[in-house]
Amino acid sequence: MDNDLLPSGEHRNITDKEIQEMKEILEQQHGREFSWEESKKAIRDLQILADISLEIMEGEWNRKVKLTEFPKGYHLYENSYSCEVCSGSAKGENSWYDKFGIKCMICQRAINEKIIPAALAKNNESWYSTCEMESYFNIRGSLLNKYIKQGLIRERIILNTKKKRHLQLFLLKDNKDVLPPKKLLEPRIIAVDRNGEEYQTLQYWYEYADIKLAKKLMRYGILNCLKESFAMPIKGGSLYVKSVNPLFSYKK
Repeated sequence: MDNDLLPSGEHRNITDKEIQEMKEILEQQHGREFSWEESKKAIRDLQILADISLEIMEGEWNRKVKLTEFPKGYHLYENSYSCEVCSGSAKGENSWYDKFGIKCMICQRAINEKIIPAALAKNNESWYSTCEMESYFNIRGSLLNKYIKQGLIRERIILNTKKKRHLQLFLLKDNKDVLPPKKLLEPRIIAVDRNGEEYQTLQYWYEYADIKLAKKLMRYGILNCLKESFAMPIKGGSLYVKSVNPLFSYKK
């Protein structure tokens, strides 16, 4: 299916043939009937996604071109960005771009001082944040500190300029026999009924785990912590949204 984008960001008209093709694809993948409007919206959302992807790729290309002039890296002044390590603001003197991506200067300093590896910025699958330790394993606060003090879990700390904690990370390479790869525990999008209407929400690994997944987890020491951590209340609630493009949703 051609996706010709106009220079203005507007999109060409979608043909009936394309809508019918999308309708058939969605119905085959999801096992239910899709309306004409649902199928048309799926195509339109793809066009929007293509616009965004094109803009991101163009920006990254321009930064890489400039990197040939400044191979060690440089500050970013033209726009405001997010640090690829801590997700904080990265702009102007508080930004750094090199072959490992965009970082704020606090995280870049941590890289320069060998507190964290530079490649970590390009691979967020190689570490867990404090928030992820909670969302994946319900390990937080005093319980997390307990496991760190016991040596069950190893941390790395990035400090800010005031010597206060900026970011706490848990690298897979530091916790090889303890923390499993994130891809093993990926949440999935499912449809749920709420008062007779269909909504989409995330289902976490511990809500759909089976024997096969349990056997894989037995290789990792984190399993010794889960009995205690999941005996505690799980904070927060589920986020329910009315509409998720079926192209990006998952149903078992």
